[in-house]
Amino acid sequence: MKPGVRYLLLILLSTTGCHRYLVATPNMLLDQDARQAFANCAKDSQGSDVPVLYATDRADDGESKDRPTYGYKRSTSLAFGVAQVRLNPHPSWDELIEASTRSKRAREFELRLADTKELGRIVPLMENAEIAPKGTDITRAMAERIVAHRSEFHELLQNRLAQTSQKDVYIFVHGFNNSFEDAVFRAAEVWHFMGRVGVPIAYTWPAGLGGIRGYAYDRESGEFTVTHLRRFLKMVADCPEVERVHIIAHSRGTDIAISALRELNLSCRAAGVSTQQRLKLENLILAAPDVDEEVFMQRFVGEHLLRVAKRTTIYASEHDRAIELSDLVFASRRRLGVLASKDFSPKMKQALAKLPNVQFIECKLSGLSTTHNYVFTHPAALSDMILVLRDRRDPGAANGRPLRQPAEGVWELTDDYFVRKSP
Repeated sequence: MKPGVRYLLLILLSTTGCHRYLVATPNMLLDQDARQAFANCAKDSQGSDVPVLYATDRADDGESKDRPTYGYKRSTSLAFGVAQVRLNPHPSWDELIEASTRSKRAREFELRLADTKELGRIVPLMENAEIAPKGTDITRAMAERIVAHRSEFHELLQNRLAQTSQKDVYIFVHGFNNSFEDAVFRAAEVWHFMGRVGVPIAYTWPAGLGGIRGYAYDRESGEFTVTHLRRFLKMVADCPEVERVHIIAHSRGTDIAISALRELNLSCRAAGVSTQQRLKLENLILAAPDVDEEVFMQRFVGEHLLRVAKRTTIYASEHDRAIELSDLVFASRRRLGVLASKDFSPKMKQALAKLPNVQFIECKLSGLSTTHNYVFTHPAALSDMILVLRDRRDPGAANGRPLRQPAEGVWELTDDYFVRKSP
């Protein structure tokens, strides 16, 4: 059996049940004054527990009588609520922020899901429809129930926005073979190291069947969830208190996010309105995108997705083994997540240079043969993503985001990004 095939089987047969620990401190936070680094964190958010809003179309598998337990099966409705991530051992706030600004911690912190509270459920129109003489019909009572559920979500979001000076919402869309817990943990970690500003939301779709059929199941679940994500993005943007929305999509989640934005963009263009303004979309991050290069070009260039967000940032690495294996499965021309500057023609590089709102980041980082989550776990990559999301900085040392630019239209990220040099 070829090594690549063996590696593929290991991924397909692996489970997500191993222990998770708080990721390494981002380079940009190393040796900073802890209180200064978290100075913008609201008083109500200063604790070792990390509350994360969630939206999910996973079905509750009923394994617990005390709280919902969302598995890999699908639900035709979209639940929302709050998940509490707890660190073990349980540090004080001072201990936690001190550990969060050091490369060597006195102890490591395991992430645990302490509680999950479902606070509402958005039922799709098709489940509220009744057969009428002239076709399907939505009764007034049903329509009012839909509005009430959306109002409940807006109230939840408004309460969280009231606790932070930064009225931004960060929506995380995970990838293949991730559990509900995986998605919530990822959102919690990034939000914590951002200084706990704005509101994090884990959008978690029905993935994680595992086994040989797992990738195919997750791929179809990704197609299933597009409608729910499209409606959810509109619902978030409809909240008056929200000033900016940021979408952070990973792996297969990038295809889901792009598909939902494509449908929204078609609708907005037909109505003659700006998609970016309608969705309040500041940043679209495509982290290790598991998307065919030609499909990406069709949608972003041919279908005018280039300006759906104020800024689109693509993180890719030619050493991402998981994306290479996706190439093996689908026999695609090339996946976007493994492209490097050498793969671009001069014409393509010139085109990227003329699109300052689209930034291609080539990640030349260590350890990529063992992880597909490098954008969220590598101290250099996580530093750059924080600068994009929290500070909305353009690339370049002059903008406080010291990426190298080896070629026109392409930026380069290496291990020493934001590492302070010894005098």
